[in-house]
Amino acid sequence: MMDTSKLCPLQLASLRWLKQSRTLEEIARIEDRTVVDIERCLQDALVLLGADSIEAAIRMIEKTA
Repeated sequence: MMDTSKLCPLQLASLRWLKQSRTLEEIARIEDRTVVDIERCLQDALVLLGADSIEAAIRMIEKTA
């Protein structure tokens, strides 16, 4: 099982929003952040998970749900 505990709540939420087909602009508005913040957050999440794509990261967090 993938350990997603190293992800912050914003990283997990952003990946879940993407899974629901939300755009970066929508996620930023929902989370009261900038698009740049969300992009950085997602990039960091990929590194922490060792994922090579957003799709792979979403699959990883789905396995822990």
